[in-house]
Amino acid sequence: MAFFLTRIFGSAFKTLAGLLNDGSQGTVTSTGTVSSGIRSNSTLTFNPWNLKLSHLRYLFYAVTPEETTFASIDDVPDYTKIVTVWLGILIIAEMLFLSRKQYALNDTVTSVTSGMMYLLFKFSGKYLSAALYVAVYDKFHLVDLDPFNPWVWIMCFLTQDLAYYLAHRTMHECGIFWAFHQMHHSSEYYNLSTATRKGMFLEVGAFGFDLLQCLLIPPQIFLPHKYFNLLYQFWLHTELVPPLGPLEYIINTPSAHRVHHGRNPYCIDRNYGGTLIIWDRLFGTYAAEKRDERISYGLVENVKSFNAIWLQWFDLHFFLFGKGLMRKPDGEEYFPGVWNKIIAIFAPPGYYPGVKTRRFFWWRYMEDNTFNIPEVDHSEPKYDPPMSPVKKLYLISQFVFLLTFAHPFLERRLEMDWMEFVAQIVMIISTIQCFGYYFDHDPNAVFHDRMRCFGILGYCMRYQSIALMIIAVLNIPCILYLENEDKLSEPATETVEEPRNVETEKKERKKRSKAIKTE
Repeated sequence: MAFFLTRIFGSAFKTLAGLLNDGSQGTVTSTGTVSSGIRSNSTLTFNPWNLKLSHLRYLFYAVTPEETTFASIDDVPDYTKIVTVWLGILIIAEMLFLSRKQYALNDTVTSVTSGMMYLLFKFSGKYLSAALYVAVYDKFHLVDLDPFNPWVWIMCFLTQDLAYYLAHRTMHECGIFWAFHQMHHSSEYYNLSTATRKGMFLEVGAFGFDLLQCLLIPPQIFLPHKYFNLLYQFWLHTELVPPLGPLEYIINTPSAHRVHHGRNPYCIDRNYGGTLIIWDRLFGTYAAEKRDERISYGLVENVKSFNAIWLQWFDLHFFLFGKGLMRKPDGEEYFPGVWNKIIAIFAPPGYYPGVKTRRFFWWRYMEDNTFNIPEVDHSEPKYDPPMSPVKKLYLISQFVFLLTFAHPFLERRLEMDWMEFVAQIVMIISTIQCFGYYFDHDPNAVFHDRMRCFGILGYCMRYQSIALMIIAVLNIPCILYLENEDKLSEPATETVEEPRNVETEKKERKKRSKAIKTE
């Protein structure tokens, strides 16, 4: 039994780690000149259970230039995979250590599955920036810097973090780009699982700033820093670490990042840094955590749903088709004309005509970041619809199944024929959708789950997957039980009796007795 659980959770943790990042490789000479294209990470092999305490330092950027400098980008290891199991262990440890109020099954599953969707829609399974970096560097780099020079390594550390700051700030302050990132902020909880909560199209808003580095930085130096910059941010998503004194002036910390995730007025559009906080202090976007004001997390107006697919899309739909058509109480349009409607798409999320803005880089931001932001009502409960223990157990089993199934798909997807690729994508997406239906008490949850199982059985007959077929068959009685449970939980329609009148009943009895005597 222990061996079985080890195998299952090994695959699950491996997939979980992928939600943080998924690198890519190509071949570059020691001078940075391209000699071949990018190859898939699936060619890299490693033992995820080779646990070493020394690997934990990768989460804190505690590395040296010598050990992370390589002659070829092909030699760069996948640092995320190396710390895979540690990420899972840390999430579970925090889950056990924190109170029930700081972790919830529905929120954690939504976070991890949204990150899984981010992986599914990556460009050929790679960072969009990493997939393009080698080719762009070959054509546009200005100088050939020596990748083995420690000063080049340090310069890349700074340029990568600055690129992250700019990309992150863009996705908060530039209308439609916020739609690519808001998924990460949609959780009302703040814990390590939140680090995996990502928008499907996050790379669309970030890759351009990464590519700016290709003017100077060799690819085999860029990729390790891309890994470490994102891995560092994993441990920032916790409430367990207090403010760190003088370090708060230099590096990004859990305290600073808690402010970034807060929806209190003073927290809005603050602390964009990845590894360093100096960019926020330099450009005026820093705010320290207030000891006398508890932070509430999530969006300014929290969305009452755990439907991961809908959460990915609703803001994108609003910026493209909703905001530009909004009207004042008297019926006048806020954004009349085509040009103003285009402005509405790219202006800051909270912008309306008359609001003062300033230019930064190529976009504009609101001068008053607290404008129209309501004070937090701490008495408002978090959205957490109740679930029966049986339903929780069933959804946990499906969650483990999804992680285990998704891992080989993510490793093999570039080798599949298009029919199998599409079929597995549909299975993963439909499973994620069913989680949202169950968590939100959607009346169609059981129907969609039943259709999902029939679809899995159809896939099994086409591709002879016995193990998957057994799982699908075992799911059917569970679904029938949940359907019956839902019916029993529905409020029964009771007949309301009228108040009894004793005198009236006596008269009716006398009438009945007289009628009997007459007969």
